[in-house]
Formats: sequence, C-alpha cells, structure tokens
Amino acid sequence: MKTSNLGKLSGLVLVAAALSVGVPQELAAQADRDFLFRKPHFSLAFNVGYGMPTAGSDIYDFVTKEHTLERSDFNSMVVGGSFGVRITDQVELSLDVAHGSANTPSEFRDWVDQDDLPIEQNTKLSWTPLTVSLKGFLWERGRRVSRFAWVPGQWAPFIGAGAGWMYYQFKQSGDFVDFETYDIFGDTFRSEGDTGLFHLLAGAEWTLSPAFYLTGEGRYTWAEANLGRDFTGFDPIDLSGFQATVGLAVRF
Repeated sequence: MKTSNLGKLSGLVLVAAALSVGVPQELAAQADRDFLFRKPHFSLAFNVGYGMPTAGSDIYDFVTKEHTLERSDFNSMVVGGSFGVRITDQVELSLDVAHGSANTPSEFRDWVDQDDLPIEQNTKLSWTPLTVSLKGFLWERGRRVSRFAWVPGQWAPFIGAGAGWMYYQFKQSGDFVDFETYDIFGDTFRSEGDTGLFHLLAGAEWTLSPAFYLTGEGRYTWAEANLGRDFTGFDPIDLSGFQATVGLAVRF
C-alpha cells in the first residue's frame, strides 16, 4: 500500500508542538514585555512544511509508467531551520537548511512473478538544500519609540531570492524484471550527488511577542543533477519543486 500524504502531514503537528519546548528563560522573560531594549540584529527559526517536487524528467516518467507510482508520491514533509542577519530595517540575509524524504512502496504495473504475486520494490527520493537568501520586506518590521525601546510591527510580508547547493539521493530497492530475459531479480539502484540551485520566495512574519514570531513562506526551487551509472541513459534528474513552510522564530 502506498504511503498516504495525509500520514506524512500528521508529523507536522508533533514537530510544531516541539518547537515551543525548551525556550531559554531570558528569552521567555523578554517575551513578557511589549518591547525590546534594542533593535534586533539576528533571528533564528525552526520550520516544518511540505515539499512537492516537480518530478519532470524522464526517470519519473519511467518509474511511474512501469511501477504503481504517481508523481505525487515524491511529495514529503520538510523540516529545517534558518538564521537571519538584519542588514537594514527592510532587508535580511538568511542562511537556510532543510530536508525532505519520500519513501514509497510500489510494484510493477504489468508484471507478476511465477506465483502471480506482485513484484515489489521501494522508491526513495531525498533532498537536502543549503541556501543563502536575500529577503526584502515591504515595510519596516518595527519602530524605535525611545532610546531603549523597540516595538515590533504586527506583521510584515516579504519577497526574496537566493541560491545554494543541494544534496540528493534517488534509490530503488527490491525485485525487478529483466526486460531482455524476463527474469526476476533482486537489486538496489542508487544515484546520489550534489548540484547548485536557485530559488524565489515570498512569505510573511506575524508577531507573537516582541521576541517571538511566526513565519510562513512559499518558495520555488530550480535544480537538476546528473544521475549515477545505475541509471545510465536517463536525462539529468529534475530536483525542482515548490515547498511551503511555517515556523516559530525568535529575534534578538
């Protein structure tokens, strides 16, 4: 049976709850006030969300034709974090890392073994991007009201762009059909490596307290990489896709 996308999403609630655990006491005390003693220069966020690869290259065409897979089976939960450096009141540099992994059982669509049993395998796609982004906020995120007090705004939308590096792994393990001899054999086919990427993003921040805020973001990434020798003859694998995340962040 295929892994349910709803099942993948169920982990989001547990991870989101965990984000609120272990907050340092000095930050919690600061959150009780309605201002900060100085304008924040940095931010740290923990994010969860959902990634939807485009799955546009011929390796996906092949596995979805031969096996009981759909392109949506490569969607997965995404977890990650980011560290932001405020350059100006409306510009921020963000260092981000994330990880997504989909592992889906399948079987051949048109072939069975000698006992009429399904020929089964697992297909895994995982990706880990490390990126640098420049975010531009549409208005200032707060205001200084005195020499020692800074008050954040209620919310602030942003847009941005970035680039970086992605590590990926594409793997199939289980039983397969030799289309020349029609024999069934067990094996593992794997391709892994790294490649550059570019992305565009948009989102918003919502203030919970002077120190803490929620962040929501959508980004689209463009990337592709050459497949390993286990997949000789295929075009580069498409690693592009959209992901949407929400997170809890602290400014300091």
